[in-house]
Amino acid sequence: MPSRMSAADSPRERELVVAVRRARAASERAFEPVYALHYRDVYRYVLGLTRSPADAEEIAAETFERALRAWSRVPEPPLPWLLLTARRIATDRWRRARRLTQIALGLRSDASADADERQTEFWLWFDALASVLTNRQREVLLLRYQRDLTDADIGSIMGISESGVRSLVARALDVLRSHPELLA
Repeated sequence: MPSRMSAADSPRERELVVAVRRARAASERAFEPVYALHYRDVYRYVLGLTRSPADAEEIAAETFERALRAWSRVPEPPLPWLLLTARRIATDRWRRARRLTQIALGLRSDASADADERQTEFWLWFDALASVLTNRQREVLLLRYQRDLTDADIGSIMGISESGVRSLVARALDVLRSHPELLA
């Protein structure tokens, strides 16, 4: 009885397997500089959203894991795509935590936040800002002034138009101007 030849045994199939492995390795090498360049940007953005260094680190890592898996489909420049992905991951986690909190009745959704980390001067100031700004206003200011993104990029991340971005920034700045004690 003749033995059956596996697909990997044919010369053509072996060449294809080698070509795929080389392409993956080249893709990963192309990914490394993007990771080195933008990890800190993604981490800081998520830190501004979550206010938890541990959560920000986990979400940034998951963002880059997803980016590596989808590397051939990530548009140029990659930063807006990375920030949108990070925002979606953070939103999913927030929704999951909220659902669990509702189920567990009486537990606070921010119970995982470390109290010591939140008592730094920055977080006290940031919490004061957050108390006068809506979440969307805070996010648009982070994207505009911390990440220095264009209105188009911010709009694609937040799911609003460019004019909506400009309007949201203007309203947020008006709120901050009405609280000069927070800007000192």
